[in-house]
Amino acid sequence: MSSLDLKMDGPTGHTLTDKTFRLLRDFLQPDTALTLESTAQSILDLLPEKDPQSTEVWSFGETCIELAEQIPYHHPSQLKLAALLESLGQSTKLGQTDTSKGTNMGQYVRYQRLGESLRDSLTGPDAENPSKYINFHAFAANLHERRIFPTNPTWAIWAQREAHETRREGQGSFHDVYVSAAAQWILLYGQSFFKQVLFPGDVSSDDLRLWNPGPLYDGKAYLSLQRWHFWRDGFNAVASDEKEEEKGFGQECKMVAAKAAEMMDSLEKNMTF
Repeated sequence: MSSLDLKMDGPTGHTLTDKTFRLLRDFLQPDTALTLESTAQSILDLLPEKDPQSTEVWSFGETCIELAEQIPYHHPSQLKLAALLESLGQSTKLGQTDTSKGTNMGQYVRYQRLGESLRDSLTGPDAENPSKYINFHAFAANLHERRIFPTNPTWAIWAQREAHETRREGQGSFHDVYVSAAAQWILLYGQSFFKQVLFPGDVSSDDLRLWNPGPLYDGKAYLSLQRWHFWRDGFNAVASDEKEEEKGFGQECKMVAAKAAEMMDSLEKNMTF
């Protein structure tokens, strides 16, 4: 596997950011001598004690996102970075018990600052570097698969909605990007995602508002087998060029879409009885 040319945009002027960047840059190389355990400990040594809301923790999360956007979605270092964050998340430096009144009171919450940074980074594709959008979604899907955040299908639904339920006429290669990004949630998070199709748990009115479908899907705002089939058919249409509006996709996008559709069929076939 090829080495990674990872960079930070401009001088950070922040000692902790520089140190964590160098650690992560070296750890994420395929031929690194650094172990996951030693890298995790080196990063924890840089973070303040029991202050998961600190600027230092926020800065670390921002660095992870910036690097993840540079790692190709299919590169094993995407998995390596998610595994590192899973290991780090066991530390009280990155999590705390929720003491606020409400449904989460008493629960252990980790990576709140990283979650905030991810939401802030969830924007449309960059015209100058659209691959960053796909890589970002691969990173987010891997984090959800490793239970960095509580089980919730919202991000996966949003990605499918952008790819399959929203009109993209005249957007050219951006449609490739949305489809490829949505495919990451199937290929990297698919089994967990489909379990939530079979049993979504308690669904609130807020959930249904967030899951509101796009204009091309006339079903309910629910994570259902019907909606799963709609998305699968969308991937199949991209892979086969069977619809006029689906023509013009690049070969890499068609390949990824075909894998996603095949995965969706396989999950349904083997997880329903």
